[in-house]
Amino acid sequence: MKGIRALIRTGLGLSLVVGIATMAGAQQPVVTATAPTAAPPPGPSPETIKKAKDAGLKPEVRKGITVFCWEDANVGTRFKTKKCVGELQLDGVIEQREADREQMNRGGGNHP
Repeated sequence: MKGIRALIRTGLGLSLVVGIATMAGAQQPVVTATAPTAAPPPGPSPETIKKAKDAGLKPEVRKGITVFCWEDANVGTRFKTKKCVGELQLDGVIEQREADREQMNRGGGNHP
């Protein structure tokens, strides 16, 4: 510790500290590589869009992704809300709607 203090007192240490600080603050050339731009995810096929429209769903693009939306009222209210699903959930929603429609056509309601 005494050696460092002696260097600082003589000025040699001060120039050493200033030199290190100057080197640390010096601007280094910045090399940036440009990443290849990723292609947007492919949209749903025309057959998928047609199937969704036939089921009463409307395709919309949100943040570059196609979702399929519909409006209906939740149980216990008459206020309609907008609900949307992605392409992965689309088949499940369509199957459920078809099952509900078939049950109503067969008279399978909750009537005694």
